Order: sequence, then C-alpha cells, then structure tokens
Amino acid sequence: MNTTKGDIVNLRKLHNIVPFLMLMLGIYVISLGIVSVIFGRKLLENLSLSLFQLHAGGTASIIIGIFMVLVGKGLKARTRISWYFAVFLILTSLFSILVRIRGLSLIYFDILGVSANILMLSLLLRYRKEYIFPSSIILSAEGKLALGAISVSIIYGITGTLFLGNQFNPPIHDFYTAVYYTLAVLTTTGFGDILPITNTARLFTVSVAVLGIASFLGAITTFIGPVLQQRVNKVVNVMESMEFTGLGEHSIVCGYTPLCSELLKSLKSMNVPIVAIVRDLEIATALKNEGYIVFREHADNIEALRKAGLKKAKNVYICSPDDGYNLLVALTIQKFKKVEHLNCKITVIVNSSKNAEKFEEFCDEIINVSKVLNDYVLKNDNVCK
Repeated sequence: MNTTKGDIVNLRKLHNIVPFLMLMLGIYVISLGIVSVIFGRKLLENLSLSLFQLHAGGTASIIIGIFMVLVGKGLKARTRISWYFAVFLILTSLFSILVRIRGLSLIYFDILGVSANILMLSLLLRYRKEYIFPSSIILSAEGKLALGAISVSIIYGITGTLFLGNQFNPPIHDFYTAVYYTLAVLTTTGFGDILPITNTARLFTVSVAVLGIASFLGAITTFIGPVLQQRVNKVVNVMESMEFTGLGEHSIVCGYTPLCSELLKSLKSMNVPIVAIVRDLEIATALKNEGYIVFREHADNIEALRKAGLKKAKNVYICSPDDGYNLLVALTIQKFKKVEHLNCKITVIVNSSKNAEKFEEFCDEIINVSKVLNDYVLKNDNVCK
C-alpha cells in the first residue's frame, strides 16, 4: 500500500497528539489523586472506606499519574518500550478507577477518567506499529527476568491477599489495602497492623515474603552489580596507575594476540615494566594473572593512553588482531606524540600485507606477519634444496 501525503500528515498529528493526550491524562490522574487525599473525607463521607484507604487510593493515583507524564517523552520519540509502559499504566489506572467506584459522590469524575483512559488505549492499540524505535535504555535478558519476577511476585501477592481477605485481621477487601499488605510483606517491612489469623493465610504470607526476598535480591544483583563492577574497575585502574607512576622507560602494549606473547615474556625477563591496554575481559584477566599491569579500555582513547603513562613510555607495541583498530590507535598515539613532543617508539604488528603501507606515516617499525611467515617458508625451501 502506497503512503499518501494525507497519511503522512495524519502520522505527524499522531506523533504530536498522543504524547500530549498522555500528558493531560497524567495530570488529570494526579489531580484526582490529590483531591482524594486532601478532600477525600468530605467527598466520600457516604462511602464505607477508611481514611487509610482514601490516602492509599489517592497516593496510588498520584504515582500512576506521574509515570504517565514521564512516559510521554518516550511516546514522543515513538519508542517501543514507552508504548508498553503506556498501555500498562492505562490498564492500571482503569483497574484502580473501577475498584474505587463505590457510590455516586465520585462516579462523575470516574466516568471522565474511564473515558479518557479508553480513548488513549484505543489510540495506542490502533497505531501500535508506529512505535518501533529502540529506547536509549535497553534491559539485558537478566534485567527483564528480574523485572518479570518482581511483577509476578506483586501480582501473586495482591491476588492471594484479596482471595484470602477474611483470613486477615482486619479483613482485606479492597485493592489498595491488598497492595499495601503485599508490598509490606515483599519488602519484609512488616508493620504489624494487618495480621494473618489462619494457617492458610500464614503460609501464604510466608510464600510472599520468600518470593520478595528472592526477586528483590536478584534485581539488586542484576541492576546494581554492573555499576559496582565499574566502580571497582575504576579503583583498580587508579591503583594500578599508582604502581608505575614513579617509573619511566616502560612499554605499553595496545591490544593482544598470541603472536606477541613471547614478546611480553622477553620484556618481562629484562625487567621492563609492561602496561597492557586490552578490551577483552578474558584476555585482561589472563594478563593480570601473569603479573602485567592491565587497563581494560579502548587503546584509541587518549585518556586511557594518558593513564597508561604514554608520556613516560619508551616503546609502544600495537598488536591487536584487527588492523583497522590498530590504525586508529596509531593515529591517536602519533597525534599525542606531536602535541607533547614525545620520543617513544611505535611498533605495530600488521596482520595483512595489504595494510602495511597504511602504517608507514604513523609507526616507526612495522612487523608484517604475513611477510615474516612467507620469508620463513622460502628460507626453509631453499635450505631443503
């Protein structure tokens, strides 16, 4: 089907209108929550709801509304994850409104809220194929699994609490109290204002607590672990920098291939300090275990070269298996040499003969692996003859 000019105009209108409608819906939901919290006692005086339920319901509406306002930015960028969040928030808002309808004093507000939510949901479902762009924050498989475990735990807790409502003291019959009790148990807070009074309810509470500990600890490990690992790596890099701050005439190795393993051993046997800059975690770990100072960074990053002590280095060996990457590293070092007027010698190991001439302007010595092997084979052939 060909896209007409009118279709393009309609898509542009959608691009602008849907985030705006989501923003307005979020503001409305926030306003309704504020009204419930501040004026709830007067508005709901004819309803059989406690003051706690009023505040809980209003707080939930405020939280949902805030997330609706925030998700509008993602809808404007037409990201797929924002579409999922928007649909989830709308369904949550609809459910909370339907649970809250208990009398005539707020039903007119709720009818307006239901209508606005249904309108937004219909627009999102109708134009779902337009939200295709990836988000700037993409969760790993472990992150998705952790969020899924938390969501399942919360749903299980709320559903079970409502189902066993009469088996608690005081009884739980509304959504907001069920949410409150579930989160209190999942987070092992345990305020003690609601107690399970039957064996079934007690076993259910224990199961929710176990799920909460497992899911929340898993989420903390998944999301906080990488951040802590980065912090640790930075500290280790600083400590390693301090190891050779007072040294000079050391050698820097940018990248690594098994071909340069003997070179490293020879330098080490001559008591030459070696600093390696590699990207691969496995290689970095192996080199550290062999006693080398290692930075797990990109060698074409000038800051990484500064931290490796390029100003005091005597030799730089560029030996990645990727000639393109080696060329970028050589260009970076050569530029730094000219600016700082350095005298370090740059040696590169070229993996393909056709790339050798590209390094002539930037390196002092070029080791052509293919040529070395070819010369070795020819020499052996001549000896055999």
